[in-house]
Amino acid sequence: MANPLFDCPAHWLTGTLEPDKFSGLIAHVGTGSTPGTTVEEYWDGEIPWLTPKEITGDFKGLYVSSTERNITQAGLDNSSAKLMSPGTVMLSKRAPVGAVAVNTVPMATNQGFLNFVCGPKLRPIYLALWLKANIAYLDRVANGSTYPELYKNDLFEFQISVPELGVQDQIVEAVLSLEFAILLGAPLEQTSTDLEATRQIRAETCRLDATCSRLIPLLLSGQLDVRDFPKHQRTKQ
Repeated sequence: MANPLFDCPAHWLTGTLEPDKFSGLIAHVGTGSTPGTTVEEYWDGEIPWLTPKEITGDFKGLYVSSTERNITQAGLDNSSAKLMSPGTVMLSKRAPVGAVAVNTVPMATNQGFLNFVCGPKLRPIYLALWLKANIAYLDRVANGSTYPELYKNDLFEFQISVPELGVQDQIVEAVLSLEFAILLGAPLEQTSTDLEATRQIRAETCRLDATCSRLIPLLLSGQLDVRDFPKHQRTKQ
């Protein structure tokens, strides 16, 4: 079993990313598929179909609600693709490794994903943030003869420790509030008419980004109690 990246409090629930109905953490892990690209009746339907490239590059959020291409029910039925319910954590396993999104509508994916359905003791957004924070860990275990790729059996060795649901919710709220402030910087910067104000906005956005990078591992490991988060933020301003 792989050692956890974060040392977490002993009272947090610890398990692996392997599906286990008794642990309450991961209920199911699957992958996707691509319907036959030459069969017209499989495409341009009503079912969103996600590829890794759609959640990289300019994609800055966690949620995904639409896709570049849709498939039909026939495409779904005649491939290994599965319709994933909202709240599935979709992790790209190759090209690139470690991009994460959570679907808000029923959605299928191509074979470039591992799709995690959380159990009753793990919030999907918490898992998504945890995977993003563990990108260095994911890179280390990725392997493949042609290009890096994550395999389910490797990921099933990962240990994850999580607090109770209420604390998970508080941690998610704290992290997303920071990320919202970072995302807000771009439109503020581009609509400013004052050069000095624009420079200040850019500097503040960079500061928030650096702060977020420092705080997320601390929150996810319990080294920073989320109840101290507002006080901690005030001391940084």
